[in-house]
Amino acid sequence: MLFTVPFRSEMTDADIARLQRPLDLWTHMVEKVHPSPNSPGVARLDHFSGLFLERGDGDGQWVLEARTWGTPAAATVHEWHLVAADTAHQLDPSVQRPARLSHAPADSDRAARKDRTRRWAVTRHRLARLT
Repeated sequence: MLFTVPFRSEMTDADIARLQRPLDLWTHMVEKVHPSPNSPGVARLDHFSGLFLERGDGDGQWVLEARTWGTPAAATVHEWHLVAADTAHQLDPSVQRPARLSHAPADSDRAARKDRTRRWAVTRHRLARLT
């Protein structure tokens, strides 16, 4: 488990929509005939990680729980945590938001961004020539 974000909500249709949009959360909130171990909601974070919506201990209590079977970078996990906490905060203002990390991007990060930007510019230029 990477992190958890507990919050309180009645889970109205509007609340579910607030979770679905920013988190790209797939939900199935309808009660099953037989007890089901499935999570009421899941969002894929990367190939090996997911954010799961789970029922909490009490009535109206919920938890967003990030799980992984891989090794994502700490900065990536922190960004996922920020998005999950911000989304839960919209439903429950008592949710504490984690502090942002304050570090300069490494040179390798800058190089990777520059490379992605260059590739996008080349692709955009080729597409512009086709039209």
